[in-house]
Amino acid sequence: MKYFGHLDLAIIFVYELKYKSDSLQKEYGTQEMVLDINPKEVKFYEYGFIESDSLMKLPDHQYDQHTSQTGQSLIRKRDANVNLNFEQIRMMPFYYVFESNDVINWKIQKDTKTLANYKLQRATTNFGGRKWNAWFTTDIPISEGPYKFRGLPGLILFVEDEKQNFVYSFVRNKNLSETYDTSKFLESHYSMNPIKVNYKTWEKLNLDFYNDPYSRMRTDFQPDWNVEINGRKIKKKEEFNELTKSTQADIRKYYNPIEIDKAFHYPNN
Repeated sequence: MKYFGHLDLAIIFVYELKYKSDSLQKEYGTQEMVLDINPKEVKFYEYGFIESDSLMKLPDHQYDQHTSQTGQSLIRKRDANVNLNFEQIRMMPFYYVFESNDVINWKIQKDTKTLANYKLQRATTNFGGRKWNAWFTTDIPISEGPYKFRGLPGLILFVEDEKQNFVYSFVRNKNLSETYDTSKFLESHYSMNPIKVNYKTWEKLNLDFYNDPYSRMRTDFQPDWNVEINGRKIKKKEEFNELTKSTQADIRKYYNPIEIDKAFHYPNN
């Protein structure tokens, strides 16, 4: 297993992510996340994409396309800070990508501990409007970690924010003989090519959706259509108004972005 010097293998590290969609809730959602490292790039995405991709390759197999639950799909060049963020807006048939320059300044602390035969050391940072604690190991001298966390003298095996809204824990790893092909679900999303936007445009798209989430349906609606949303049959255009209010309430309630300094400011209708 080569972890030293120039990385000439493709390696997948799997983390468990525990997260709160609503910062006030006690229960966590969980997802397995993949830190996918090859000699040229680092990618981060949900493990569910690999599972779905594997099923796609089986003959005559019925499968469901994996839909991101966390909105944490990233690609960056090795040893760089510029991330390509791949995103979707729910109920909208489009796929977007925008760049972000994510420099993280760490303070390495004296605290150490041992976990699964790895010697870990603690580091702290402020990133995305949150305070973070990370534990890294120089036993695996790869300067990477889950999500956008990187830049320490070893692989980050555990990182959480101070309020424990987001907790990443290393689970397992696997060496690959070649770079895993993510082109069907990450660089493109099940035949959808990403539309490149800047962050201000991405913010506007989300706010436009919030203000009128059923715009396309209402505009094209015909009385003889058999439209059902959340178990409710829609018989006339006016019913979209009530659905809009409930959807807006859900968006506000279950909006707990990992980078709160970039949070959208949804109006409280």
